[in-house]
Formats: sequence, structure tokens, C-alpha cells
Amino acid sequence: MFKYLSVDDNMSIKNTTDKKKFSQLRHSLRRLSDEARQLINPFFSDKPLIKGSVYELKTKFGKPGCKCAKGELHHHMVGSASEKGKTKLRGILYGFLVAVQTKVRRYQNLTEFEYGLSRCTRRYIKSWMRWRR
Repeated sequence: MFKYLSVDDNMSIKNTTDKKKFSQLRHSLRRLSDEARQLINPFFSDKPLIKGSVYELKTKFGKPGCKCAKGELHHHMVGSASEKGKTKLRGILYGFLVAVQTKVRRYQNLTEFEYGLSRCTRRYIKSWMRWRR
């Protein structure tokens, strides 16, 4: 059942315990609102990002005279991203490595912000439902 509050002519809460609960609710909702505002800001950025990851790939070609035949592997920086449901690896040229890593990191940060925003929203709803009881 819903809990109804008695109000006077000025539409204020009469019961002191309800006033205290409502004040606590307002305080927690204001705090969560500020937190949500900070979490939403990165979603409005127009900076480019890349959905994927960057890592070092070590390969062995197997040619008899190559250094990899002696156990020393070739090192390449690659970007991994999903295209049409399949993971594709793309080699990253040396001069573009920092730019690609920055764009990938932006996407990863955005997913962390998204998770934080959903946690904040759940806490917002829980606070409201706790007060309604």
C-alpha cells in the first residue's frame, strides 16, 4: 500500500519523522543527481573513438634464415575490432600508435562511465523506493 502524508494548507509535511525522511531523500537525490551529471558529460564529447583494443602481437614466420627461426619473435602493434560480427586485426603504423591508443582508451572510458551511470540510476531508484515504503 502507498503511504499518504498529511499536509496543511501550505502543502507542507506535518509529521516530523516524514519531514526528516523527505529531507534525507532530497539530500541523497541531489547528491546522486550531481554524480549523474558528471557521468553524463563524456557522452556529449565529439572526440573520435575506436571500439576495440590495441596490443602487441608476436609472430613467427618460420623461414630458415630468419631471426624467428632461432626463437626471436617478430613484434607488431595491432588493433583488434569487431566488423560484421568477426574480429579483425589491423596493423598499426608506428606513427599512429599513440593516436589509436588514445581513441581506444576514450571508448573504454566511455563504457566505464556508462556502467557508473547505470549504478547511479539504480541507487537513485532505490532511494526513491525506500522513501515510498
